[in-house]
Amino acid sequence: MTAIDVEKARKAAEAAAAKLAEAEAIESTRQAEKAAERAQKERELAAQFLEDRHALEEKVRGKYPTVEEKAEAFKAGTLPALVAEYLARRQAISALRAHAQHCAALLEISAHELRIEDIRWVDPQEELRRWQEEAIPVVLRDRAESLAAEALAAYEVA
Repeated sequence: MTAIDVEKARKAAEAAAAKLAEAEAIESTRQAEKAAERAQKERELAAQFLEDRHALEEKVRGKYPTVEEKAEAFKAGTLPALVAEYLARRQAISALRAHAQHCAALLEISAHELRIEDIRWVDPQEELRRWQEEAIPVVLRDRAESLAAEALAAYEVA
């Protein structure tokens, strides 16, 4: 290889390096723009979520079962499933609130400002026991009334 060939190769390498540096700069700029767009979209979605949070919580929360509904579930043998559904909804609300805290941090808003409260953990067995204690008196009363009405039916004047 001659000096001219070496010089040509060096110039070609320098041109390739300059072209590579330019391509890397363009790609870096494109990636930065994408990241900025993504961050802006995240902030917009976070703000939208915080606006919708209370409605979402209400939707997820559902309604708390009445004592009569607990008694019906107890009679049907589905009280544990009803408790599990209730506790699952509580956990879902807790997840929504954790996401709300993340959104608040993303938007640099104090979680205290938004009044995002933690949901205390509830022992499933203890909750089932409490619900059974509420349901059993209703089931006993209804069954006693039914049995008494059946026994007294023959003695009633129509």
